[in-house]
Amino acid sequence: MSESKKDEYIIGGWTQEIHVQPPVTFTCTMYGMVTNLKELATGTPPKQSWNWSPKTTPAPTVMHGDVMWTYGGAGAVPDEMPAADQLEQMAATCTKGSWAGVDFDNESRMNIDNVIAVMKQLKASDCQTSYTFLAGADYVNSGDSTVQAVSDSGVCDRFVLMCYGGKMWGMDDIKRYVSAAIEKTIEVYGVPAKQVILALTPDGLTAENLDYFLQQVKSHDIGGLFIWNFQLLKPEDLETICTELGISSLEYM
Repeated sequence: MSESKKDEYIIGGWTQEIHVQPPVTFTCTMYGMVTNLKELATGTPPKQSWNWSPKTTPAPTVMHGDVMWTYGGAGAVPDEMPAADQLEQMAATCTKGSWAGVDFDNESRMNIDNVIAVMKQLKASDCQTSYTFLAGADYVNSGDSTVQAVSDSGVCDRFVLMCYGGKMWGMDDIKRYVSAAIEKTIEVYGVPAKQVILALTPDGLTAENLDYFLQQVKSHDIGGLFIWNFQLLKPEDLETICTELGISSLEYM
């Protein structure tokens, strides 16, 4: 083999616990969820003492990989955010707080023009950007103009496909939509395959559906796999993911 497989696929994920350490094999860890969009804080308005904000909380130090914060997510309020007067402040969180970048998890009808504007500012500061979205029946059957807009902007590093709900879908839906969602992202919206990341949740994860997701990552040769609430992932499932994607913790020692 002429070169290492170390960067062929990446793994990463999200946690809502700011003090949780990711596995050493993670390339990207995202902390959140910043669902109080007006105050740029976790939780719901008004901000409470136990909520944190990337405006004042620096990025956690991890053993390996990049650390981002996630803007949005399930229950994020209000719609049509970010506001125009927040854009510079959002971008500044990374340079001031040593965050590697921002993940935009659009589950609240975000203002996509302003999302792209923040991404442009982040890229100007050499920070990372990712766009996370639900990629199920509606996406496959009807499409998502926001994905096209973000793709056309050329300022997004990763497109993360959430192919699950409150728990893993049933196998019929997984077979119906996962591959189709990947193909739509690449073939219709023009996203390079290695910028596409498939995402799953430990809730309802089985040997069968995990294997199916891993085979989709490999057969489409996309960027890798992210895990929601990764601290709940069973050690044996993490081992399976790393083995199947050719990722060894020894490479990061």
